Amino acid sequence: MAVGEAVSEAVARALARTELFGSLEPAALERLAGECHVRRYAKGERVFAKGDLGSAMFLVAQGSVSLSVGSADGGEVVLAVLNRPQTFGELAVIDGGPRVATATARTATVLVTIPGAQVQRLLRDHPLVGQSLLSALADLIRRIDEHSSDLVLLELPDRVAKFLISAARRANPAAVDGTAVPVDLNVTQTELAQLVGGSRQQVNRVIATLEKEGAIKRQGPRIVAVRVDLLSRR
Repeated sequence: MAVGEAVSEAVARALARTELFGSLEPAALERLAGECHVRRYAKGERVFAKGDLGSAMFLVAQGSVSLSVGSADGGEVVLAVLNRPQTFGELAVIDGGPRVATATARTATVLVTIPGAQVQRLLRDHPLVGQSLLSALADLIRRIDEHSSDLVLLELPDRVAKFLISAARRANPAAVDGTAVPVDLNVTQTELAQLVGGSRQQVNRVIATLEKEGAIKRQGPRIVAVRVDLLSRR
């Protein structure tokens, strides 16, 4: 089997795992995979910057990507951390406008580049893809809106608690009160601070307090378990 065919098959499998393209039939997935490109990024390498014009969207095949924007004080706020098999960059493909955030590889990362023209074709030919894309864009808008509101309305300890509660509920939606929910945040201390809009020192003080209260459990610098009930009472 040629190397190109092997890569195309791997890309088709990756596309099939996404919410956006998972409804496509095998033949449509194979066609789309053949029109995609695969690129490797080193840790810290920028995929695109806020304000760049975009003609493609991306799928995380391996590794991890952060989406961030600059803050008023010259710092950086992380909007989201994306892992396999999440997609990003859809908005610029839809309206041809500039990127609304900066995308950066957090680790050595492999991305599948999906040309905007092919996405537009799928939107015309496959209504379920359009529905999935609308859902993804709505989720993005809600996430950005909620993040902005939290920065204004919630104090830093409450923002940290909310972030940890969300992580625990994603890990185990059925967790009961009094249960420590194992979590794998997959973010550094600096990224956690950027996600909740605080300095690393401030967030570390909040984390230390939560550990003393028994609301979280740490192994070294990593938060490995969360008590949702205790965080919710803060």
